[in-house]
Amino acid sequence: MIDGYIDEPSCLGVPPFLAPLPRYIYGSIKKFMPSWEIDYKTIDQLRKVLKENYQNNSHIGLNNLRENNIIILITGVSVPGKYLGGTPLRFSDLKHISNFFSESFKIICGPSTVFGIGEEGGKPSIPIERLESNDKKWNLIIKGDPEIVLSKLLQENEEIFYKYEEIDQISNFKEILQYKRKNMEEILDFSIIGAGLISLHPNYSENDGGNLTCEIETFRGCPRYLNGGCLFCVEPKKGPTIHRKIDSIVEEIKSLYNNGVRHFRLGNQTDFYAFNHGLFKNKRYPKPNPEAIEELLSKIRNSCPDIRTLHIDNVNALNFVLYPKEAEKITRSIIKYCTDGNIAAIGVESVDPKVISMNNLKASADEIMVAISIINKYGKIIGKNGNPAFLPGLNFIMGLQGETEESLNLNYQFLKKILQENYLIRRINLRKFLIPSGFNPKFNKKIKKHLTKFSSKYFKWKNSIRKDIDHPLLQKIYPIGRELKNVYAEKNDGNGTLLRQPGTYPITCFVPRKLDLFQFYNLIVVDHGFRSLNCLTAPIELIKLTQRELEIIDGIGKKRAKTIILKRPLSKKEWLEILPLEIWEKITKLQPSLLNFNEKNIQNLN
Repeated sequence: MIDGYIDEPSCLGVPPFLAPLPRYIYGSIKKFMPSWEIDYKTIDQLRKVLKENYQNNSHIGLNNLRENNIIILITGVSVPGKYLGGTPLRFSDLKHISNFFSESFKIICGPSTVFGIGEEGGKPSIPIERLESNDKKWNLIIKGDPEIVLSKLLQENEEIFYKYEEIDQISNFKEILQYKRKNMEEILDFSIIGAGLISLHPNYSENDGGNLTCEIETFRGCPRYLNGGCLFCVEPKKGPTIHRKIDSIVEEIKSLYNNGVRHFRLGNQTDFYAFNHGLFKNKRYPKPNPEAIEELLSKIRNSCPDIRTLHIDNVNALNFVLYPKEAEKITRSIIKYCTDGNIAAIGVESVDPKVISMNNLKASADEIMVAISIINKYGKIIGKNGNPAFLPGLNFIMGLQGETEESLNLNYQFLKKILQENYLIRRINLRKFLIPSGFNPKFNKKIKKHLTKFSSKYFKWKNSIRKDIDHPLLQKIYPIGRELKNVYAEKNDGNGTLLRQPGTYPITCFVPRKLDLFQFYNLIVVDHGFRSLNCLTAPIELIKLTQRELEIIDGIGKKRAKTIILKRPLSKKEWLEILPLEIWEKITKLQPSLLNFNEKNIQNLN
């Protein structure tokens, strides 16, 4: 199995996240062919192995890969972004994979077979039909649900996978490749057995689970399916909502938990608040079911007492406007049972009334503000790990029909109002519209022309938001001196390290020191970027800091850092000769022992 990653409006599977589909496929195969050996590689792992071996002119390890009889490639990105943990499959990877595994039976599956392979916002997805016409080396292209299709083929005749040339002799073969779930209970066994896959994932650690975060599916489809949903979105194409049973979800999480997973996100749905929703009391949106969500969250926590991360993802603002009592009750349940640092990703897309109308968007600016206010009312409290309990995150899309320069200004003013009202927003996602495969070619051409025309305006607009909105928000959410606990070192960056807490949309922290990777650290915030934090490991001891570490503390800088290095240990008088009083007050937040300054124990204080 090669995981090319999934990133859809309703699902994230780029490391450290693991999407449900690879686990379902693993469980499907193991259920019917328990003796089969399954190897799992992410696309990043495969690229690295191929690159290292070819550079060294060595094929050690490559021959073992080639010995796999069957290759199953999973991919599907329709909302591409920038990722710290991996790089999703690109269309060019397909040729390399098919050439390398020339003797294997090759299968490609996942959302890309229906919606195309998305590589970059502002450009059309590459339709899978181009692969069919240019590369005949892929034996099967599954456009149905892969776990259902594979289970059907395995039940029909397992020998087919050894006699590749006979596979199209199966009766209703083309029809089988289109098979989809009849109901959500069809995946129950696959989801439980599929927990066996996690030990093969590079982000998993036997000692502490690593930072591997399993995305959990609660329902499929769009609650706005009846009125067409957002016109640009792939989710309404999946049909009306079909929901999983609460106990089925809990059993899957228990299986993953018992296999060592400690981080979960109930993210594989279009709106968590709509899980097991009721009837359309209002024609715009169905009534939420707070009792079902309370039961789901409480059962998860009771079944997995040592869970470290339990977060959600997508939330529709209409819940708070049309059904305020139910939405508030769900919000309180989320804060009660989920872990801190949780985020409600709200699809704003645009607040321009014209754009909202032309694209059938979900809610108006005023309606979105209602959702923001209610989530802030309950979720601002700071939790044990240093994060607010539960905050909104806002998604905007550039390039929708009807957009003008005034649209960008309206979006900017909306964000400024949030800041002025003293509401907190954990993150603002600004992305260019990616055109899914299958859209009208004339529409594609029109959107591409618009995105090209507005390119320079987007750049200026984004920079203004990062400077005027993101930066002050981060200063409010993560003040200097705030301690963040259990932050995972993911990557060395130059002479520093990039770290994040496991969870939904975690803040990236930079420490100007090479730390041992794949370990958890406690950090203290010392300065703010536009979308990231500068931090030092806790506890801070100023006498032990390098010059680079001193430099990134807000207000110190390169010149003062050099002076501190040369003169330390310092008396209080010397500190105040180097630093203005307001900077001195800041560093006492970083090392509180300085508040008890005594000239007789300067060494201890520094």
